[in-house]
Order: sequence, then C-alpha cells, then structure tokens
Amino acid sequence: MNHSTVCLLGLLALFISCASFAGEDVTPASDPAPESKVDLVPEWRDKHPRLLFGKEDIPRMQAFAKGEGAARFAELEKYFKSCRAPEGTPDFLKDATDGQRHGLWKAPTVGMYYLLTGDKKALATGLDYMKLFLRLDHWELGAELDSGMSSANVAIGAALLYDWLYDELEPEFRAQYRDKLLLMARRQYHLGHLNKAKSIGYWQGDPQNNHRWHRDAGLALCTLAAADAEKTDDDWMLAKLKEELDYVAKYLPEDGTCHESSSYMIFGGAHLTLAMQAASRCLGADYIKNPFFKNQALFRMHVLLPGLTDSFHYGDAGGIGAYNNYVYYCAAQNGLKDIQAGLMETDKRNEGAFWVRWFDFVWFDPELKGGSYAQLHTTAFWPDLGMTHMRDGWEKDNVGAMFKCGPFGGIRLNEYRNEHNFKYVNVAHDDPDANSFLIYTGGELVAETSRYSKHKRSANHNTILVNGTGQMAEGRPEGGGWSQPATGQVDMLKMAQVTAFKDAGDLVITEGEAAGSYLATKDRPKLERFRRTFIWAKGRYLLVLDDIRAAEEAELTWLMQSQAVTERDAGTHVYALEKKAASCEFQVAADKPLIAKVVESTADGRGKPLGWKQLQLSVKTQQIRIASVFDPWKLGGVRIALATPSGEAANVTVKGPDFEDVWTWPSAAPGAPTALVGKVKGATIALEPQDAPPTK
Repeated sequence: MNHSTVCLLGLLALFISCASFAGEDVTPASDPAPESKVDLVPEWRDKHPRLLFGKEDIPRMQAFAKGEGAARFAELEKYFKSCRAPEGTPDFLKDATDGQRHGLWKAPTVGMYYLLTGDKKALATGLDYMKLFLRLDHWELGAELDSGMSSANVAIGAALLYDWLYDELEPEFRAQYRDKLLLMARRQYHLGHLNKAKSIGYWQGDPQNNHRWHRDAGLALCTLAAADAEKTDDDWMLAKLKEELDYVAKYLPEDGTCHESSSYMIFGGAHLTLAMQAASRCLGADYIKNPFFKNQALFRMHVLLPGLTDSFHYGDAGGIGAYNNYVYYCAAQNGLKDIQAGLMETDKRNEGAFWVRWFDFVWFDPELKGGSYAQLHTTAFWPDLGMTHMRDGWEKDNVGAMFKCGPFGGIRLNEYRNEHNFKYVNVAHDDPDANSFLIYTGGELVAETSRYSKHKRSANHNTILVNGTGQMAEGRPEGGGWSQPATGQVDMLKMAQVTAFKDAGDLVITEGEAAGSYLATKDRPKLERFRRTFIWAKGRYLLVLDDIRAAEEAELTWLMQSQAVTERDAGTHVYALEKKAASCEFQVAADKPLIAKVVESTADGRGKPLGWKQLQLSVKTQQIRIASVFDPWKLGGVRIALATPSGEAANVTVKGPDFEDVWTWPSAAPGAPTALVGKVKGATIALEPQDAPPTK
C-alpha cells in the first residue's frame, strides 16, 4: 500500500476516534409508502448478478483474466491469498481503515476470484464473510452507528458478495441476508443521511464531500442488491436512493475536478462511480453519462506531472494512489482511447496506483485500443477550480506548469451553497492559494508548494501576503489545520475567479483576480486588486504580471519557493529555483524598489516542514506592478524590463538569446480581462472580452 493510501486512511481513523461514543439506533421499524414509486428496470428484477455486470458478462471477464489481463489477474490472485473473514469481534466496528480493508478490498476480491476461477475455497471464504456480516448486530459502532465510513465500506463488500454469489446461497440464508442488506441500507439512510443519530454532521449538507460518496456507495449497493419486485418493504428506500443520487449528480462539477485535491478525487471517485454505475444499470438512470465522469478521466491525466509518476499539488495532496481503476471506466464509457493509453502507462509506472485489481475486471475495457497519450492536448483549463495545466509533452524531461485562481470549494459547490442559504459546506482540504502557480522542469517541481498541510496559509504558496498575512474567508482566520467556509450570508465566489483564459497553441494566457480573498482585518487593509496574468510561451518563457492595489498603504510581499532559491544578481533581482539536479532561472522587475530576503518556507506536509526555501520580495506601498519571467527551457539569459510611461499602462519587454517580445499591459476594468497585447514572434496576441470564461 502506498503512502497516499495510508495518509487518507489515517484520516478515516481520526474521524472514527473523534466519534467513538455510543450511538443509538433510532431507525423506524418500517418505512412509509413512497410518494412516487421507483422500480428496477425489468431486465434486472429477478436476476443476479446485476449491480455492476450481468451473468452474461462473466465469460468475457474470465477470458480477459486468462489473456490480456493475466498480469492484473496475477495481482488479484496474490492479494486473494491474504483475504479471509476476521475471527471474533472485527476491528472494523471501530476502525474505518479496517472497514475499507474488508469491505472494499478483501471481500470483493474473494467474490471476484470465485467468479473468475470457480475455486471452491474462494466460495467458502466468501460465505464466511457473509456469515460474519449476517451475524453482527452492527457494522459500525460509535456516534455514527451503522452510518459512518466503516459501515459504508463494509456494506459495499456485503452487497457485492450477495449479488455475485447469489446462486450459491441456500434459500433461507439468502432471504435472511437480503433482509440484513435492506436493514443496513435503512440504517445508513435514517441515521446518516437524515442524521437521526445526531452525529458529527460534517457531510450531510454537502453533495461533493468524498465521505458522502463512500456512504452513497454502501447505500446504493445494499438497496439495489436487496430490491425485490415481490416485496414492498424496499419501495421507500429505492425512491430515497434515487432522490439522493439525483441530488448528488445535480451538483457535480461538469469539468470533472475535485476542489479537495486530486488525491481526494480518487479517494471518493471510486465510491461515487460504484453508486452511479449500479443505479444507472438497475434504475435505468443515466448518471454515468454525466459530463463529470468523462472529464474525470481527462483531469486525471492532465493533473499528472510530465513523467506520470506524481501530480501537480493543490489542496490536501497525497500522491497518485490508490484506486485510479475507476478512471478506466470513465474512459471506456466515453471511448477515450488516448486517455486509456495514458492510464495504462500510469498504471505501469506507479506500483500501488491501481492496486485494487478486482476493479479492473469490472471497469477496464480491453477492446478500447489504438490510443496514444502523446496525442492528448497539452493544455487544459478547468473552470470550476480556475485551474490551467500546461506542458510541452508528457515525459519526464518535458516542461509543465499549473496556475490556479478560484474560491474555496470551487464554483459549483459555491453555487449550491448560495442556492441553499449559505449553508455549511466542507472545504477542509482546500488551501488559501488563489493566484498561485507551480513550475516543473528537469524532472522536478522547481516552483513548489505545500502537501497535506496542517497549517493552511498563503505563506505556503507562490502568491502574496499583505502585512504578513494571506487569504481567508469571511469570519475565518488563516493558519488552521482545516479550511472553513465563510460565516454568515457571504458569497465565497467573490473570493477569487479567473477573469480570462486564452489558448492560442504555443501561447496560453490565464488571468485571475484574488483581491476578494484579502479581507481587511485589524492588522491590514483590504486589497482592492490582485490581478495576476500567467503567460505560457512554449519553448520561450513563462511570464507573470501582477497588478496589486490596497485600500491604503501596507507591506506587500511577493513569494516564490523551491528546495533552494539562489541569488544570481541582487541588483537586477535575478534568482534560480533549484531542486536536486533541476533548476530554473528567473528575474523580477517592479515599478517600485523591492527588498529581497530568502527565508525558511512555512510549507508543510502533515505538520512537518518540507524544507523549502522562500524568496520574499517586499515593499511598503499602496499599489505596485511586478513582472517576473522564468526560463524553464534553459535558454539562458532570458531577461525582463518593465517600463511605466503612464500611470495606467506599462510595457514589458522579454529578451532571450534570439528574440525580443513586447507586452503592452494596461490596467484592467473590474471583472473584465486585462486588455493585454503581446508582440510575440512578430505576431500579435491580445486578451479580449470574449476570452473571459463563462460564469457557469
């Protein structure tokens, strides 16, 4: 198991330990008739398996295991040998990590191994698991009695074994087990989704929370596995399940992103896919055709660094493990053969990134052939997060960059919050990083950031500070272990937004406005403008233009960090970012004198300093323009000059070994793109009103 899996599972244990007191089962004895009845589609009413595939699909899966998928099957078989039902009182009653271990990993591995091989020992082990699940009064103890992360994952395995081993079950046992599945689905919904247990309540009001998606997977699979056309005791639950999934699907960001980090995208995405796939099949819904799933596959690839062994970090990042397998399904459902080729290469290069191999026999499509990830577009803009990824190729020796400017939670979640009277949403894993950027060259991230930070503050990122402090939501100070949404009737969409995006091939421009994240406090004035324009000029340079204006004079500090920051020429502000053998020279110019110092960065990973160095360029003023140019292609001697012939316009000249580009940089109108004009390679490029991204 890789480090990122351990980190994420450690968080589960934390939630369980924080809610270890006894809960009370207040699930009613029965449910009312639904207002509108929901039925299984006729094809599946009396058939099993049905949740993720049908009996007619098993020969194809078996052939894949013996042929092209033999290596995947070998990994599944190796893990199967360690799978057995726990004896005595299982740890998963109080340990969410163990709930996931047995419910999501081991029990389904046993069931899948039996389907693929007919091995009677696997059948016996599967039945041992089912007998344990039936015997236990509860699948999770504590405040979130039968409605937390552990019971949700146990429910996944319990439902899949019933669905897959259905024909092997004695009629009396089958009936008892079916009733147990329905009971546990009802407990999940009543105690958890309706919060009748009155537990922590951190996820019930947030349709994008990955913890909700775990619970939805258990709820959906148990309800749909237990559904019986001859009975009425499941009618209300089927209707409520559809209501829940309709609600979640409505607020999925169409661009397929996750505001919490690409690690949490994987941690919750597999569970959401299980729920939506099963409901799409069994209820005849079209959840899995939501643009979110198609774009999840695209985002998975573009958030990877060149070389495909790590990601551009944002939020609570933790590597690229460990259940990426579901993205194969997103690619297969949309015929994304180039993405599938990229996923296969990512799988090959990263042990542990796709390690739960039972998924592959459900989600991987061996018929989707002929793709090449080298053919993927090298630029991608993600409007929900205000994020752009740029690269000149996909291999380790290529150059890449990421720019990000968006509010806590992203656009869609904030639209939901605004529509629901500014209710609490979970943005715990988001960072105060609007208008920040990362640079990759020489096989390393040289412009660096924090990882899974325990002290969330803008000083961890390549952005700016005002009187020594950074971005914050209304009513919430920076620096806590978890970010929190604004208090009161405050629209967080105003914190930060992308004002322009233009993809002109070799030239890509993204512009963000983040003044709304720098609120007035007793120690500083508010910012009236923090407009940052990030320009990717492929093969030439990266250019960053900052227009910063405060309501009154303040100390403004421009930040840049790496493993090392070396001063090359103090008089002209030339420096180098250095990490291992990689480096990137850059120069900074401003219309006011800057005071430079290199300090220890506050960037951390789970509270431990990462050891980065940070360049701080400071000035006490009310407004300033700062232009910086970076040389990730190592052309040598790339320099910048800033001239301000008038108070509202500036000229920026970038010189390289064999070029001289000039950018005219006027002031921007509020909410509109800067009317930036560049003369690059003898051609003119301009930001125009139509380059403003749509608001929704």
